[in-house]
Amino acid sequence: MELLRMAVLGLGLGGAYALLALGVVAIYRGTGVPNFAQGAVGMFSAYVFFGLRDDGGVPAALAVVITVATASLAGVAFYLLVMRQLRNAPILARITATLGLLLALRGLAMALFDVASRTPRGELPSHVLQLGSVALPVDRLLIACLAVLLGIVLSVVSVRTRLGLAVRAVADNEKGVQLVGLSPQLLGALTWAIGFALAAVAGIVLSPISGLDADALTMLIVPVFGAALLARFNSFMLAVAGGLGIGIAQSMLALVQDHQGWYSILWAGIGRSQAFPALVVILLIVASGRLLPARGDAATGRLPVAPLPRYRKSGPVIALAVGLLLIYTSSTPWLSAGIVTLCGILIGLSVVVVTGYLGQISLAQCATAGIGGLVTARLAAGLPLPLVMLIAAAVAGVIGIILGLPSVRVRGQSLALVTLSAAYICEQVVFQDPRFTDAEYGYPLIPAAALFGRQLDMTSFAVLVLVVVIAVASVVGALRASSLGRRALAIRENEAAAIAAGTNVPRYKLAGFALASAIAGLAGCLLGYHAMVFAPNGFTTFASLNVVVMAYIGGIAMIGGAIFAGIGAAGGLFAQLLAVNGWASYHDLIGGLGLLIAIQLHPNGIASLGHDLRHRLRSRSGNSKVPPPPPAERSTSVATDSEIEGLVR
Repeated sequence: MELLRMAVLGLGLGGAYALLALGVVAIYRGTGVPNFAQGAVGMFSAYVFFGLRDDGGVPAALAVVITVATASLAGVAFYLLVMRQLRNAPILARITATLGLLLALRGLAMALFDVASRTPRGELPSHVLQLGSVALPVDRLLIACLAVLLGIVLSVVSVRTRLGLAVRAVADNEKGVQLVGLSPQLLGALTWAIGFALAAVAGIVLSPISGLDADALTMLIVPVFGAALLARFNSFMLAVAGGLGIGIAQSMLALVQDHQGWYSILWAGIGRSQAFPALVVILLIVASGRLLPARGDAATGRLPVAPLPRYRKSGPVIALAVGLLLIYTSSTPWLSAGIVTLCGILIGLSVVVVTGYLGQISLAQCATAGIGGLVTARLAAGLPLPLVMLIAAAVAGVIGIILGLPSVRVRGQSLALVTLSAAYICEQVVFQDPRFTDAEYGYPLIPAAALFGRQLDMTSFAVLVLVVVIAVASVVGALRASSLGRRALAIRENEAAAIAAGTNVPRYKLAGFALASAIAGLAGCLLGYHAMVFAPNGFTTFASLNVVVMAYIGGIAMIGGAIFAGIGAAGGLFAQLLAVNGWASYHDLIGGLGLLIAIQLHPNGIASLGHDLRHRLRSRSGNSKVPPPPPAERSTSVATDSEIEGLVR
């Protein structure tokens, strides 16, 4: 009976998953875009509803109408202002745009509302039906029934009406839809409006059950994608079944949380029930992985340029001189923020390697940095600093190989889901479990950094970090200029062509993940020494998303993009500037909105402006060495090294 009771309790959570998954499937069927911001929309809508009802005194029914209508209008606006402009962009740009929306909504919620976790009063009946010895909460049953009802309605509309069939056709052939007299813009806006409205309903009904928490509601996207994957992003009823099933299974895991024994580490312990949906996502994607792009993965648009780094000899010298000047003239708060920025640059460089050069979308680079920080916490007390740095980078590199194994079977949005789920598992399980951190109470401490028997103060440590960053950036720049870098770019542009040219694509992918993760692990090690404690809140899933967003704004295939990511890192120089002026809560909002603007005005990144200007000036002067501008679409033929150079410039 206890098993049945926990299953019934899981219906409420599963019903909310199902509602969110219905919106994800609706958007994907109509525009071919996986909406990573679906949970954030539900979160923000929940704050709007309870703010109207509790603080504004608006009747609950009217507050629901206002909230759902506002969410629908927001979906229409986001589609018309952002996603419509990116309809021919590569999947990396479209995924990153939804990540920008996620951060913007999270930042806006932090700026407008009190985001302290609380449990508001619900509007659904809260009494219990007694069925024999089993108590059935009515609100859970109603949420599940609502999800089933809406799933049936959407299924009937999608297959029985002309409008439903036209919505599905928009993602495949806009011109064909126009020929039959329908507007692709109107249909696309309709799917985003429906998706956002369903997210709003889910946020409203779930918050009284699981709590009103900005981060927890935003990260519902992980189990929601699990339900959508079970439905293959196509079937509304399978999405409902998947959401309900994941919610029930997640609730039933509570029954085995107290089991002891080494073998129980997989299901018993901190964060296991939260991580279960993420594990489902990984297993589903890897088990059903395809080597060909799926719906919405079409190779359209042009990937961000990856020009050869300039000033490869003088650049490190200039960077060292400028860095030393800033280090020795900065006050303690700014020096601390500068160290965080330098470590953020390292994590940004890891994104440049794996995503910018190799084209593999990884949303777990801060998680691998956390692995490096965790290794540092375990070893720093007994080993010298250089050896700890090497071991931390090596362990993170091995984790990177494991993380990159799914890239052999999947890519694009599927790989983004895998890496996001892996980052979430690390955050919920590895970084919180005392069996991994070796700290029963609090977080493990890290001794002050020492080199050659001399303890380093903050200034000396900053100099060390600066030298490490310049050395790694030089290696990454040399990689771009080498034949290895050119082959990586060939894989990014067209895997089939690279395979035809004799490139061992799986080996390059795993090597890219290993190198990128080793760089991130080195950053985590240095961050640990700086903080003198392993603090998991610095390696959250949101931190990984922020790094990717900032790197994309700066130029995800350029070292300048990594520098931009470091400046925009949480706790970095930009965050310090905001804190000094009392705007600390606007960090995510500015980053998210900045991406949504920059991805349309400067899709190659801000760091590319100088490259574009030089290209135009040389073109006007008749310089024959200037390569032609990139084509509108990627070529499917086998490219030579020189052709690749022209393409990525």
